[in-house]
Amino acid sequence: MMMLFLVIGSLCVWRFPDRDIKEIFDGDAYRTVFLRVSKESQAAIERRLGQKLDADETEFKFYPVSRKGKQIGVVSTHLSKGQYGAIEVVVALLVDSAGKAPRVKSVRIQRDREKARAALRSEKFLSQFVKKTSSDSLKVGVDLIPAAKGAEKSSQAVASAVRKLLVAYEELAGEGQ
Repeated sequence: MMMLFLVIGSLCVWRFPDRDIKEIFDGDAYRTVFLRVSKESQAAIERRLGQKLDADETEFKFYPVSRKGKQIGVVSTHLSKGQYGAIEVVVALLVDSAGKAPRVKSVRIQRDREKARAALRSEKFLSQFVKKTSSDSLKVGVDLIPAAKGAEKSSQAVASAVRKLLVAYEELAGEGQ
């Protein structure tokens, strides 16, 4: 008997880059940067997250966004497992060349199959992430309100994606950029 396993992890297509960079940053360009996860950075990321990376998370894609040739932010995507299937999360970060921790500028949901879809995509839920950093726990029920009653698992899936991308960027950006 053949068994097929689907690993849900960071592999996620950025579906609307031109629209997103314009709406989020008023940016005019972006590029793609692949950052490989070394054994050392994997250990650091996993320690900070308190969980293992998914098997396919051997590299992360970050998209530095610029306006008139100057970098103004970074976008990344993550595919998380919600209650009813995959949730494609887009996270826009404000980064500072002075060494400050990146902060969330915006979070968007590209695709999902959640019953509480409207609530999960709502400004009320997603705006909770704005200005958060990797030092925030991003725990639903602790410092975040779930998108809707019964949507705690999908809400936490989004929160976990945001935190993972913040931590991964901090750990990997110094190595690969």
